[in-house]
Amino acid sequence: MDDMILRLLGPVELVHEGRSLDVGGPRQRVVLAMLGLNVNRTLSTEQLIDAVWGDAPPVTARGQIQVAISTLRKQFARAGRPDAIRTRAPGYVLELAPESVDSLEFDRLVTTAREDSRADRVTEAAATLRKALDLWRGPALDGIPSDSVRPVARHYDDRRLAAIEECLRLELLLARHGEVCAELTVLIGRFPLRERLYELLMLALYRSGRQAEALATFQRARKALVEEMGIEPGQELRDLEQAILRQSPALDLPVPPPPIRAVPARPAARPDTPDAMDTPGTPDARDTPDTRDSGFRLIPRQLPATTGDFTGRRAQLDEIKELLVASSRAESPGYAVPIVDISGPGGVGKSALAVRAAHEVSKHFPDGHLYADLHTVSGDAQITALLARFLRALGIPAKAIPDDAQERAEMYRSRLADSRVLVVLDGVTGAEQVTPLLPGSGGCAVITTSRARLAGTDGVRGIDLAAFDMANALELLAGIVGRERVQAELDTAVELVNLCDALPLALRIAGARLASHPHWRIEWLVQRLRDERRRLDELSHRGLELRSTISLTYRALPPTAQRLFRLFSLVQAPDSPAWVAAALLDTDFAAAEDTLDALVEAQVMDTVRYPDSLRPRYRFHDLIRAYAREELLATEPPEEQDAALARVLGGWLSLVEEAHREEYGGDYTIIHGRAERWKLPADADVEPAGRPMERLSGERRALVTAVRQAAAAGMDELCWDLALTSVTLFEAKGYFDDWKETTRLAYEASARAGNRIGQAAMSYSLGTLHMFQTQMEQADERFGQARELFEAEGHDHGRALVLRNAAYLDSVRGDDAAMREKYDEALAITRLVGDRIGEAHILRSLAGWWLASGHTERARTLLEQALTISREESCLRVQAQVLQRFAELHLALDQPRQAQEALREVLRIVRDSGDRIGEAYALYGLGALRRREKRLDSATDTLTRALNLSRQVGERVVEARSRYALAEIALARGDHQPACTHLEAARDLFAELGSRTWLERTEDLMIEAGGPNTAAPGATTLTAPGPPTTAPGTTTATPAPAEQTSPRDPGARVG
Repeated sequence: MDDMILRLLGPVELVHEGRSLDVGGPRQRVVLAMLGLNVNRTLSTEQLIDAVWGDAPPVTARGQIQVAISTLRKQFARAGRPDAIRTRAPGYVLELAPESVDSLEFDRLVTTAREDSRADRVTEAAATLRKALDLWRGPALDGIPSDSVRPVARHYDDRRLAAIEECLRLELLLARHGEVCAELTVLIGRFPLRERLYELLMLALYRSGRQAEALATFQRARKALVEEMGIEPGQELRDLEQAILRQSPALDLPVPPPPIRAVPARPAARPDTPDAMDTPGTPDARDTPDTRDSGFRLIPRQLPATTGDFTGRRAQLDEIKELLVASSRAESPGYAVPIVDISGPGGVGKSALAVRAAHEVSKHFPDGHLYADLHTVSGDAQITALLARFLRALGIPAKAIPDDAQERAEMYRSRLADSRVLVVLDGVTGAEQVTPLLPGSGGCAVITTSRARLAGTDGVRGIDLAAFDMANALELLAGIVGRERVQAELDTAVELVNLCDALPLALRIAGARLASHPHWRIEWLVQRLRDERRRLDELSHRGLELRSTISLTYRALPPTAQRLFRLFSLVQAPDSPAWVAAALLDTDFAAAEDTLDALVEAQVMDTVRYPDSLRPRYRFHDLIRAYAREELLATEPPEEQDAALARVLGGWLSLVEEAHREEYGGDYTIIHGRAERWKLPADADVEPAGRPMERLSGERRALVTAVRQAAAAGMDELCWDLALTSVTLFEAKGYFDDWKETTRLAYEASARAGNRIGQAAMSYSLGTLHMFQTQMEQADERFGQARELFEAEGHDHGRALVLRNAAYLDSVRGDDAAMREKYDEALAITRLVGDRIGEAHILRSLAGWWLASGHTERARTLLEQALTISREESCLRVQAQVLQRFAELHLALDQPRQAQEALREVLRIVRDSGDRIGEAYALYGLGALRRREKRLDSATDTLTRALNLSRQVGERVVEARSRYALAEIALARGDHQPACTHLEAARDLFAELGSRTWLERTEDLMIEAGGPNTAAPGATTLTAPGPPTTAPGTTTATPAPAEQTSPRDPGARVG
């Protein structure tokens, strides 16, 4: 593959030698994206112009395209490809190898996986699809502002989702149920109407022994489809539910049959060696002084016996054999000694693989096999003694072995010269152990095992071992306890594998306990293992003990790494960024990262990467965490544990506060507590600068876990502050379940501690959540609690935020006087405390009220003030909200062109900032405007996108309005059936939202739609103004006061 790569699966990038090249601004990126999507195909200049400017290109468009091409050619020249973009009539062509474009590589890998799947190569197909999905860094062609590109981007995004579904289907065939369940749960949260995801999750849960949850998943799917689409689940989903209810055997995962194991042929005896002495496994006791002096040439056979139930690892075995056998067969071996290093965490089966591989290649090394267990060998003296043992095994009389270590190593190499000897060194801790024991000629070979990857030795081929997949784990268990026993409790056996982290040693111990207790059910052992505090105690049997295996690695760590290992067990998040280590140790980032690397190298810490993340994250396996927890409780004083946890949670608070400041231009529309922050180091390896909510979205699980831990630890001040500030993310992304859980936890923690400000802040947050979910009575009650507490504590800023949102409830009730009073009081306080964005919110809401009342100039004045504030504070989110209201004003003044410009600017801002709810409103506004201009096809497309997005993010106001507008268009075309479908759904939504005016309009339109020849209503019906939050197509009609705002009005927010 070229060292230059064009990346389209995410933000468009041109990468050379691992570095991203600067391809210029939006215009150049659009041109590069168009060329990249049409690699080796000519694009006309007109196509490029249309992609960049659409229907309104400037007169200088051709010249600007030429400039863009010239700029891109310079960057390709920097990458060593000055001729990549060629001029070819009627335009240009980008000539690249397909493997240099990530989208084409994705296509190739998906095709390969499909072929593997058809050939029943399931493991290979799943691995290939994971490799394909790893190419993605975010939504396809992210940030490319072109209508020509967006359909292709959506196509690739759909193919990505299809690839994910196929990959998860294959991984279910491989019995990876636990991992699949977690991933599917996240995906369903993002795509709640995709039935295939529910099918896969139900099957994964059922095979994990979670039948009730599988059936609950069906009900969740049905609820989503009925409520959102008005349809029942499809036949496949219904059939699956019935099969689960019947516990159909067709759903069961079969235990794979044991592989046919061939017995290796016995090597032929050498003519100068007794037959017994040439038998693999002959005891070392035959290596006696009398034998050495007997005239026979001694051939050492020191390999231990291989395990009779050796399972899996076929690919690794083949790789080792290929390397070692090729070397042994060479007529003139090279000078370098082939070395294979098998590395992995304790208990993963390194020694078993090394011994098995050594036996399988033993006949290719007729001059002998040396073996040493180095787990307890350390220091020069012990290595020197080991050299003496090897020399005696090779036939050197004891009296001839020199005392000097260097001389012994030289004799060892001399004795092995021109020989074919295999050396197995098990349990290596470093290169200093290996170097003296290496042969000097290429005819020999070496296999080492190590927990940390062997570094510092030339020519090492590394083999990294991970835990078993489910199929191999079940096969190993069945080989120990019996296949019938596993088959009888298959779901429980799967849970046993998961509780053992699929580590072969843990499974052997568990299997041995079951085999020695044939009257036990597997469920009995699983019940014991479910208690994490006892799990390591249970994984012990007749000299086999997992705890001692982990301890061996832990004791070899440096003191700082040992302490980080212990402290990391405090962190309950599924995985963590590197700065968490710095917080735990209270040290600088570089030192913490070095310590983390030591844990990763020792194989007690895993790194993980997510497709949308550029940085590695770190995590424990459960059994490792259990051991680390034991060491923590035995070593660290409670006050040190509390301080370390407080630093981590304080770091999360600092991180989310910074994201809020970026989003709002400062600490506006938010209140904070007195909890101590832990400021992230300046060089901390956090995600790169970009959209704060997109960046923070990757930390969603960690933030929820942090609130849980703060609540459990009694850190009430930190808990409520973190919960409140995280709403900035939860609101923007529609994560309402997270919002509810974290706020309730923080409220309860504050109540237990008697923290009245915390209770007030959480009541305010819960009230706003109720308001978003149109639960107005509960919202009113919570706002009342919050206002009372803030007033009692003299917290003016908190009181102003509550008044701002309570004013919305007054507007819903039609109480204009109370609404104005609350807004005026809130406005005065926000100005007093310096909350400028809070001030802009209120000005915008008041402008909407004045606009709905027909006072357009008063509305304009307030909007100009709000826009000035948002620009001065660099708050793009509020700029977009104010501009959207300006669009309403322009429509009220019959200025459709200015309204369109405002809405397009809104759409650009919300897409750049990742505000999906804002994007839904902007799309609705543009669709309504195009309907007013009688551009029905364009209006239908835009409104459909608004409808789909609003359903994804749970924005029911936009969903209802979009359905109403689509019904009008359908009636204009004489399509009565789809119009009635939309109107019925819109009527139910408006009734639920309490939107009286819109409900009356919808019912009137339904009456008109009832006649077979009903004409479409006039334009004034569509363009009558709605809540000022959305972008309507307003003319002159005036809404009822209750229609002034919507739950997503920026004046009705937490932050």
